[in-house]
Amino acid sequence: MSTNSEPFSIDIVSDVACPWCYVGKKKLELALQTVGNKIDPQVRWRPFQLSPEIPESGIDYKEHLTQKFGSLDRLDGAWQRLTEIGKSVGIPFQFEAIPKATNTLILHALVAGLSTLEEQAKLVDLFFAANFTEGKDLTNKEVIWKVAEPIYKDRTKFDAIFENPELKENIRQEISYYHQNGISGVPYFIIGGKYAVSGAQDPSVFVEVIETVLKERESEKPS
Repeated sequence: MSTNSEPFSIDIVSDVACPWCYVGKKKLELALQTVGNKIDPQVRWRPFQLSPEIPESGIDYKEHLTQKFGSLDRLDGAWQRLTEIGKSVGIPFQFEAIPKATNTLILHALVAGLSTLEEQAKLVDLFFAANFTEGKDLTNKEVIWKVAEPIYKDRTKFDAIFENPELKENIRQEISYYHQNGISGVPYFIIGGKYAVSGAQDPSVFVEVIETVLKERESEKPS
């Protein structure tokens, strides 16, 4: 990355149990490749829960989504569409392998418990892959540890965060803040602290917004 790259904030309100958030992440990454070294992206992952009512023990994944979609046919259609879209961005979705719908509160707390944006991004990616391509049970503490171990390394720190109710409450309050500010669906991207992009848009949309912010910044510089 060029030393002349501009620090550039990108906040992503997301849930690791959301397949569209995974797609949106990949499309943003493609956009950042296009933009290249014009910016130094500072990506911050912000928490959201699509299904906060799910118990910590989880519930059957297919049954949960069948109820949400109203029928198995509708669910199968959604999975087929997402599987094709996933292939186009390098995600081998394995929906049938996912054992449980997960209450993601603790997963968000574990992401927030890391000290750098790079570590947080890596753990988010590991959680997405574990859930959607590896079919891991992310309601099981030991399974979660195995996923998070390459980033956390220290089991003591992992356990301390896992068992800390205050951190979970902080996540709930942050999610409530987004609800209060009109965010009802994810992924939701806040680009350069100015513009919002809702949904897993094509990379060209992200590129256009980033370029707009850069042009505005350039015009605001003293002559």
